[in-house]
Amino acid sequence: MNLLLLFIYLVASAMLVLQSPDNLLNTLISGCENTLKFLPLLFATYSIFIPLTKILEKGGATKGLERVLHPINKRLFPLESENCYKFLSINVSTNLLGIGGASTPSGIKAIENMKSRKNKLTLVVMNALSIQIIPTTVLALRASHHGVVNVILPTIITTTISTLLGVVLVKVFCRE
Repeated sequence: MNLLLLFIYLVASAMLVLQSPDNLLNTLISGCENTLKFLPLLFATYSIFIPLTKILEKGGATKGLERVLHPINKRLFPLESENCYKFLSINVSTNLLGIGGASTPSGIKAIENMKSRKNKLTLVVMNALSIQIIPTTVLALRASHHGVVNVILPTIITTTISTLLGVVLVKVFCRE
């Protein structure tokens, strides 16, 4: 992955040098400056939602969510262990809240407990496309640029369509 990112960086830099060599350094500096401005806002957003998921987990809300998601997970990920379904429920619920970073540990544990290659691919696709009710990262990005933050309904619609399409494609084209 690091080699891929290095390749993308080198190609983008080469294109910028060829097109506008005097802007390379200014572009790199402004990119770093924008990143440093955005990081505190992103940190604040995650510092609100990650503890919220822990509170919900300790308060027993995840148990209720597990019961709701269990039949759906059994259909999407057949023939897996109960332990795997527990991690899947946590992963899906944090993705629904738009906290992809918080869902990563439970997603890794779910994949470690999975037996089926098709189920593993389905989970990767679902995490990459993730249906989001509260798109925290998008909201933080828009707020950092003083943009309108009423993107929740369009995000729900687009992420639902993309996730459903991705899951269907995995189920149709992936062989065990």
